[in-house]
Amino acid sequence: MLVLFITIMADNQDAILGEAESQKDQGGTNHLFPIFLKLDQLTTLIVGGGYVGMEKLGAVVQNAPNAKIKLVATVISDEIKELSKEYPKILLIEKPYEATDIDGADLVIAAVNDRAVSEQVSKDAKQKGKLVNAADKPEFCDFYLGSIVQKGSLKIAISTNGKSPTVAKRIKEVLNETLPAELDELLDNMQVIRNKISGDFADKVKQLNEITKKLITDK
Repeated sequence: MLVLFITIMADNQDAILGEAESQKDQGGTNHLFPIFLKLDQLTTLIVGGGYVGMEKLGAVVQNAPNAKIKLVATVISDEIKELSKEYPKILLIEKPYEATDIDGADLVIAAVNDRAVSEQVSKDAKQKGKLVNAADKPEFCDFYLGSIVQKGSLKIAISTNGKSPTVAKRIKEVLNETLPAELDELLDNMQVIRNKISGDFADKVKQLNEITKKLITDK
């Protein structure tokens, strides 16, 4: 899969840095490190079975339909139960959250509208050496979920460093409208060309550079 990063990458509107905090900690510069995870090789724990839990679960399976997910909540909504029927790797456990639920998870998402629970999940996750995201609680987060544009194998993550999720949303809309669906065919063709190119690494890079220049050269 080809992945493209742009400089205004990554966070979702429900897990953002406040403007003042962002400027204080980052000096006005986005220092978030972009990364795409192979969630089908990891285990994700989602704590929360309501609207926020559904939102996070949907975001995960939309990007990684084969992800292994454990969702724990005192009450799990019918929407989540219905969605889980489409994904056999989702395990639903209807019970109150406990710290031991984190055992075996690689990533933890606190998807609850309860600051105390979010803080406890974050604290437990950090004590167990797990990366955690807490919805709408940036101070408890190790990572943020991104606003995503996808065209086949091309995936772009967008972030404004928490300053304006609305701008991130608008950029997503623009890119979705601007980038043609044929991009995936282009990527397939480039893969074929890359596999046929001979020479050492430096030679291959030079040849690919010459080929791709034609994509942006005025006709």
